[in-house]
Amino acid sequence: MEARKKKGLTRADVHAILSVRRYLDDQRKASFGVIAQVNTDSLPQLGFASQSRAAATGSVYLQGGNDTVAGKLQVNGLLDPLTSKQSKGNLEGSYVSARFLGQALYVGQLAHFWGPGTDGSLNWGNAATAIPGIGIQRATQTAPESSWLSWVGPWGYDVFLGQLQHDKTVPNARVINMRAFFQPIPGLELGASRFIEWGGSGRDNGWSALWNALSGNSNEYAAGKDPSNELSGFDVRYTVNIGGNPLTAYAQLAGEDEAGGLPSHYLAQVGTQFKHMVGATRVQWNAEAADTTASRVFGLGTGIIGTAYNHGTYRDGLYHDGLPIGHPIGGTGRMLSAGVSVVPDDFRYFSRYAFRMLQAEINTANRSTNYVFPKESKLMGMEFSYSWRIRPMTFRAGAVVLRRISGAADNGFSLMFSMNMPLNGI
Repeated sequence: MEARKKKGLTRADVHAILSVRRYLDDQRKASFGVIAQVNTDSLPQLGFASQSRAAATGSVYLQGGNDTVAGKLQVNGLLDPLTSKQSKGNLEGSYVSARFLGQALYVGQLAHFWGPGTDGSLNWGNAATAIPGIGIQRATQTAPESSWLSWVGPWGYDVFLGQLQHDKTVPNARVINMRAFFQPIPGLELGASRFIEWGGSGRDNGWSALWNALSGNSNEYAAGKDPSNELSGFDVRYTVNIGGNPLTAYAQLAGEDEAGGLPSHYLAQVGTQFKHMVGATRVQWNAEAADTTASRVFGLGTGIIGTAYNHGTYRDGLYHDGLPIGHPIGGTGRMLSAGVSVVPDDFRYFSRYAFRMLQAEINTANRSTNYVFPKESKLMGMEFSYSWRIRPMTFRAGAVVLRRISGAADNGFSLMFSMNMPLNGI
C-alpha cells in the first residue's frame, strides 16, 4: 500500500485503494470478534474467497500485533461438516508471524492458494481444511539490488512444513511445500511450485527420507517403499493493456509423477481475465478450464485414469479431511467455468456482485478418496454472490445451484451467508 501509485489516480482507483485501506485499518484496530457462516446444503464452493467447511460455522477470534510481530487465535465450531473426516472444531485461520531481515516467519493453520487461477489451483488451493505448520516467505517482493540479478525483477518465495490431520492409511503424514515466483518483465510472472507428502506413522521420518523426497528419488523403490507423494509444476501469467484495460492470460501445469528428475504426467489449467470500466463501475470477466486427469491436457494426450491426487502408499491421496488439496473438483476430472464480477462506484457499502457458471466432469475414476464427489458424475452449476461492508462489519451472501447431468451426484441448492464482526477497538 505504501508503494502504490499516488498520482494520476482515477475515481475507480481511489475506490479500490480506499476499500483495502479501510479493511486493513479496521482489522488493525479490532482485537477480538466473531465470524458466522451458513451454507444450507453443505455444498462446496470454488474460487479464492473464504470457503465454507460445513452447513454452519461459528468462530471467535483474538488478534493483535505491530509492524514486527502479529498473531491471531481463531476457534471454529462446525455443524454438519462437508465430510465425515473433518473435526467439528479446529483452529483454521490462527497464526503467529514475525518479520526479520526482510523475511516473514509464520506458524499456524492458514489457507494457501498457489498459482494464477481464479476458480482453483492444481497444486495447492483453499478447497481443503488448511494444513497446520510453519512457513517462511519473503516479506517484500522487490527486485534484487545487484546489477547481475536485477533482470529477475520483483520476486518472492514460500517454504512450508506441516502435518496432515485425520489421515488413516498413513497417520501424521508430513508435507514440505515450496514455491518461488518472479517478474522478469512488466506484466509477466513466472512461478514454480512443489508439494511433497512424506513420512508419517510407520514410515521413515529421517533426513535420508526427506532428502530422497527433495532430490526426486521417489521412483527408485518398490511399491510401498517410495519415500514421498509429490505434485510439482510451473505456471505463467501475462497481462497486456488493451485501450488502457488489462487483459490477462495464464496457465498452470502440475506433474503427478516424476521422470528424470522433472515432473511428468501433467494436469493442466488455462484461463483468461479482462477488466474494464462501465462509467465509474469496475467489471472483471474471467474464463477458466482445468483438466485434472494425468497426461490428458485437454485431449492432447490419452490420459491416465485414477492416478491424479492418488498414491500407492499414501492411499488417502492428496486430500485433507477428504477435501482436495489441489483443484476443488479433485483428481481425474475436468471443469469449464466462466464468470463476471461487478464493483459499482459505492463509497458507502463497497459492494461487489459476482456470478459464475460451470460445467464439470467429476471423479471419472470413482475414487473414494474424494469425499465430496465420491462417484463419477457430470454437473452444471451456477453461483451468485454479493458482498458488502457496514463498517466495521463485512458480509457475503449468495446462492449455489448444482444440477446433475449424469452419474451419481445429487442435485443441490444452497444459500450462503457469512459475517465478520469485530467487537471492539473500532
